[in-house]
Amino acid sequence: MPSDHLVERVATIPTTSGVYLFRDARGKVIYVGKAANLRARLRQYLRGDDDRFFVPFLVSEAADVDVVLTHTEKEALLLENELIKQHRPRYNVKLVDDKNFLHLRIDRRVKWPRFTLTRQIGEDGAEYFGPYHSASKARDTLAMIQRAFPLRTCTDHVLRTRQRPCLLHQMGRCVAPCVEGKVERPEYDEIIDEATLMLRGQHRPLLKKLEVRMRRHAEAEAFERAARVRDLMRSVQETLERQHVIDTKLGDRDLWGVHREGQRAAIAVLPVREGIMGEPRITLVSRLGGELDEQLSSLVNTAYPPGAYIPPEIALPALPPDADALAEVLSERRGKRVKVTHPQRGDKLRLVELASENARLRLQQAEDDDQRLESALERLGEILRLSGPPHRIECFDNSNLQGTNPVAAMAVFIDGRPERSEYRRYRIKTVVGADDYASMKEILTRRLRRAAEDGVYPDLLVVDGGKGQLGVAMAVLEDLGFTEIPVIGISKPRTEHSKGDRGATDKIVLPNIKDPLRLRRNDPALRILQHIRDEVHDTAINYHRKVRRRNTLSSVLEAIPGIGPGRRKALLRHLGSAEAVLHADKDTLSTVPGIGPSVADTIWRALHPGDAGSSGTSGQEAKT
Repeated sequence: MPSDHLVERVATIPTTSGVYLFRDARGKVIYVGKAANLRARLRQYLRGDDDRFFVPFLVSEAADVDVVLTHTEKEALLLENELIKQHRPRYNVKLVDDKNFLHLRIDRRVKWPRFTLTRQIGEDGAEYFGPYHSASKARDTLAMIQRAFPLRTCTDHVLRTRQRPCLLHQMGRCVAPCVEGKVERPEYDEIIDEATLMLRGQHRPLLKKLEVRMRRHAEAEAFERAARVRDLMRSVQETLERQHVIDTKLGDRDLWGVHREGQRAAIAVLPVREGIMGEPRITLVSRLGGELDEQLSSLVNTAYPPGAYIPPEIALPALPPDADALAEVLSERRGKRVKVTHPQRGDKLRLVELASENARLRLQQAEDDDQRLESALERLGEILRLSGPPHRIECFDNSNLQGTNPVAAMAVFIDGRPERSEYRRYRIKTVVGADDYASMKEILTRRLRRAAEDGVYPDLLVVDGGKGQLGVAMAVLEDLGFTEIPVIGISKPRTEHSKGDRGATDKIVLPNIKDPLRLRRNDPALRILQHIRDEVHDTAINYHRKVRRRNTLSSVLEAIPGIGPGRRKALLRHLGSAEAVLHADKDTLSTVPGIGPSVADTIWRALHPGDAGSSGTSGQEAKT
């Protein structure tokens, strides 16, 4: 039931268009929505006329509601999008695992642009391509672009400090903008244009541009460059021949399909570029209630932020009530007209239905995956004789190199899936030398003391190791009074492998049981334990490498006369990282506050003892 204050508050709200924000008792925004008539829309919530499953929970939790008046539905649409991004309300539609997908980004405003990967889309004037729902596919796409188009791949710092072309230029994979006179900006922009056409799937305009560039290289007798462009043209032509034209008008459009089961939904966006259908982009949505046409407006608005490629037509399975305002917003972002349509017949309708079928299959796959994971957790609970399937699993491992730079890590799985925001890395503080047991004792003690403060405990605690590490964990749990927390160890079968038993699987070491538990190699319960063990191992190893690099540089700097703590901090603060200090040349080092040319020369010689005689090269070149 709504509070009396909320009922009174809604009665005073105007009947104009705008955006409303529900807040809880602490003042936190828990839901953002838009309406053509604010008072009428909010009364629907209070009367229970909105059948979305979360509305009763939202109304009971809401303590107040704020409104922002707008002149038009278009303004409300824009403002709603901004406020959702700003507050990230818990009751608004969220993607499963609530993360941003990878995009390719290029900013043409910098002197020599390059493609990078990012999860954040900003209204910064850059161009974005994606989203890529698979991180590996995003990285493969970036690698393909870097192989096919000779744009720079180095960081801004390396670009500034380099004085001669790198190996990539010699391989024909970079036009070397780092060296004056190697390439002019118009030619560089032309290569960027070709790369963006490739990313957008506009292959025919790309082939025309490539042919012009190939002929220009041939006329200039740059036959090797011409041959590389010719090979790229062949690759693009083969891609075109493998694809099937479904639209003889060669149009560009996105066709949306949605499939819902209960409150879960899958949304598929089927791109058509130059009449050729591409791979659908499918997104899972954790909750999608209410009428589909109302939800589509917010979803489409979020899917095409400023900087992203927007096709001239977006076909939807239902037409939003504010379709005209949505089309106007998208048109302004694109710089050209965008149509928002709801096909009723013909090829477009069949493609929308095809997108919906792709969404149905993806949702079914996700539900099957959930069921398999749920069964695996239930089996794990039965095998370990837990009170039920473990909701939160924590796994610990430590890493050092002959006792130096000891570190440790914790990985966390929630309901069988990695929860990387909960991962933790530890610097070992009390242990000297390579003492794995003492290191394990320290990190477990620190973790469990924190658990006593925040009340977040694992349902299962896993240590990477055998009986020794398990014994340490049991002792820590007993000392701190947490004996009710289940604990196990997982150990690789190194002894068995050394004796020739190549089929032996990882061993699960249980408290107070002599023989370890062995499961089949494909047992789903074992796979969960192996997955979290591999996650924590990789996290610990990567952190150890980072600490070791940092400490190695620090040790070298400490040994240089005249380089005290203040100058060491200034170097890291000004250049950004230990790697940047190592690769900086003398001119760059001398720009650091407190570091003049003489001290910069001393530092550079200490970091590059084998190249002390070559004062004019950068650190990167010296290493090469």
